[in-house]
Amino acid sequence: MALEANFCRVHLGAVGPGGAWELLCVRRTRLGKSGQRICVGDRVQVEGIDWSSRRGAIAAVAERHTLLERPAVANCSRVVVAVALEQPQLDPLQLTRFLLTAERTGVAVELVLTKADLLSAADQEAWRERLRGWGYEPLLVSSQQGEGIAALRERLTQPGISVLCGPSGVGKSSLINA
Repeated sequence: MALEANFCRVHLGAVGPGGAWELLCVRRTRLGKSGQRICVGDRVQVEGIDWSSRRGAIAAVAERHTLLERPAVANCSRVVVAVALEQPQLDPLQLTRFLLTAERTGVAVELVLTKADLLSAADQEAWRERLRGWGYEPLLVSSQQGEGIAALRERLTQPGISVLCGPSGVGKSSLINA
């Protein structure tokens, strides 16, 4: 499910009539009055479906297994922390803050080091070893060169919802586009 203004784009578990795989839905008033908010990743019950216009209304929200507060994402199974090795240069204190925040969610944490092509093989290995000492198995990637993208895709194709986070300018959009 994705939120867009006052609407929710609901992905269906199976293809509906006319090949519909998602619906544009509004939230029933009773959900708002009960104070129940809808988050990306929620499993929802949809009613009043108009298959020809691919619209409906969210009537209920299923119990959540996890809830990240910022950004608000329900039923997340992994947090992918992306940081650049260069441009901007990796800041260990900033990385520590991101990793601690990710670990507090209680879900699996993946560490991705972007822009690996901007460092020598020796410097890449030094960062890899340092972060292994912290308890992580970092994945080094380069969106420009395509290095590590297949390995990242393989990690993320496991069932569940992944949240990608990291500082500005580290290549999150490039990872998504790749």
